[in-house]
Amino acid sequence: MNAPAAPRPLARRILLWVVPALITAASLYFYGSSGRFVSTDNAYLQRDHIDVTPQVSGDVREVLVAENQHVSIGQTLVIIDDTLLQIASRQAASRLIAAREEVEALKAGFREKNGEIDVAKRAAQYANRDLERQQELMSKKLTAVSQVDSARRSTDLANGAVSVLELQRAQIAARLGDDPALPTDQFAIVKTAAAEMDRVQFDLAHTHIVAPQAGIVSHLPKVGNRLELGRPAMAIVSEHSVWIEANFKETDLEWVQAGQSVQIAVDTYPNHIWHGHVESLSAATGAQFSLLPPQNASGNWVKVVQRIPVRIVVESNAKDPPLRDGMSASIEIDTGAHSHFDSWFGRGR
Repeated sequence: MNAPAAPRPLARRILLWVVPALITAASLYFYGSSGRFVSTDNAYLQRDHIDVTPQVSGDVREVLVAENQHVSIGQTLVIIDDTLLQIASRQAASRLIAAREEVEALKAGFREKNGEIDVAKRAAQYANRDLERQQELMSKKLTAVSQVDSARRSTDLANGAVSVLELQRAQIAARLGDDPALPTDQFAIVKTAAAEMDRVQFDLAHTHIVAPQAGIVSHLPKVGNRLELGRPAMAIVSEHSVWIEANFKETDLEWVQAGQSVQIAVDTYPNHIWHGHVESLSAATGAQFSLLPPQNASGNWVKVVQRIPVRIVVESNAKDPPLRDGMSASIEIDTGAHSHFDSWFGRGR
C-alpha cells in the first residue's frame, strides 16, 4: 500500500496563514462594526410608592380595606381608637370655657375697680377740702389742733385708698394685656386654650387614616396593632408611571443618551416585549449612594467596573400583562447608527 501524499506547500501556507488571518479579520470587522445596541439584565421595574404614616399614636380599631386592594385618593383605610382623644377633647373644651369665663371675670373686676376708684377719688376730694377748712379755722384760733390732725389723717387715708385701688386696677389690666376693651377671644389665655382645642380636634380628625394617593395598598396593620406617630403603617403603590432602573456597566454608556428607544423583556413574561425610552442617566454610580462608599485611596486598591443607573420609561397599554414593582427585566438600548470603529478612529459625536 502506498503512503499518503504530503500536503502541498501552497495549501499548507493557506491553512497556516491565510485562514487564521481571514478569521481574525472577520472577527475584527464584525466586532468593530457592532456597538449600536447595549444591553443588561441588571434591571428592575419600579413604581412610585409612598409610606402612609399616622399623625397620631394609638391602637388600630378598624381596617376598612383588604391587602392588595385598589384604593382611591381620600379613601379611609384605617381607624385608630380615639377614646383618650375624646376625653382630651372634652378637657380642652372645658379649659376654653374656663378661660373665657376668667377673662369676663377680669373685665368685670376691671370695671369694678374703675367704679371704686371714682368713689375713692370723690372721698379724697372731700377729705382734702375738709382739711383746708380745718386749717383755715385753726389759723383763726376757732378750732382745736386735734380736729386738724383728724382731718389730715382722713385725707391721707382717702388718698392712699385711691393709690391702692389704682394699683389693683393696673394688676387686672396687666392680666388683660393692658387692653381690656379687646373681644374675649382675642386675649392670650383664651387663644392658648383655643389652640389646645384645635390641636385635639386635629388629632381626632387624623384617627381616620386616608389614602394620600390612588393605588394598591400593601402591608396593612391588623386590628389591635399599635401605630406610632411618624412610623410607616402601610404603603401605597401607584398603578401608573412604571419605569425601570437599569444598572449598566460604565463602559457601555459611551453612546447612551436620553430619548433613545429601548426594548424590554420582563422575566415573568418571556414571550412579551415592551418598548420604552431612556429618560435620564444617574449623576453618580450606584456605589456612591451606598451606605459606605468605597475609598480607593488605600494601598490594596483593585479596579472594578462600576454600574451607573439608567432610568427608562416603559410605554405600556391596556393589552399588556400587569407589571409589578420589583420585577426583573432585560434591557436593550438602541444607541443609533454607529459602531466601535467610530471610537477607534475618533469619529462620532
